[in-house]
Amino acid sequence: MSHQPRNQRITLIVSLLALIGFLLLAFSLSSFSAVNAGVKSWAVTIQANWFTPVAVAVSIVFDTYSLLLFSLAMATLLFYKKYIKQSVLLLGAMSGDALLVATSKALVYSPRPAKELIAETGNSFPSGHVTGIIVFAGLLTYFAWQVWRSSKAKTASGMFYVAITVVVGFDRIYLNVHWFSDVLGGLLLGTFWLTFSILVFQFLDNRQLVHWRF
Repeated sequence: MSHQPRNQRITLIVSLLALIGFLLLAFSLSSFSAVNAGVKSWAVTIQANWFTPVAVAVSIVFDTYSLLLFSLAMATLLFYKKYIKQSVLLLGAMSGDALLVATSKALVYSPRPAKELIAETGNSFPSGHVTGIIVFAGLLTYFAWQVWRSSKAKTASGMFYVAITVVVGFDRIYLNVHWFSDVLGGLLLGTFWLTFSILVFQFLDNRQLVHWRF
């Protein structure tokens, strides 16, 4: 318990920095033109017929709507297992994530790269896939860390979290459906919403402002 206030301060700082970073990026997308073009040119050189179906499968599995379905299933399981608080947090955070991404895309005009390997519609910034996996996998990792006592298990889950985030981000660039700045924007927005959701959850829980038992 003695570490909780300190951890919450760190979480708050990370949340604020991520939000500020996202807003700065959204207002300065034009400055990433050269970087985006360079990353796109590199992505074209590594595209391969044998790997593209794998990349398409990753895109489908970690789509925003797919993650919402996974969240609903996981929340139902958590509710059944009497993890009421975690169930509510997961559903609330993922619903908010979908709304944030849709709002950001509507407000920030950013056309997608040309010659994409799969058809995508709507504005490009930020990447909904990256934002979603940051929040979804981040919350599952957070839940696991609340239960597991083994430092090795926590380290392994943290490494898996980072790995799956990198895979999804790389996948969006490989398929040429997002710019590098979109992936970076998704990372920042997802980090902000993940940490903000956890902070709100802890605030309500600590002050018993919500009755979790049904």
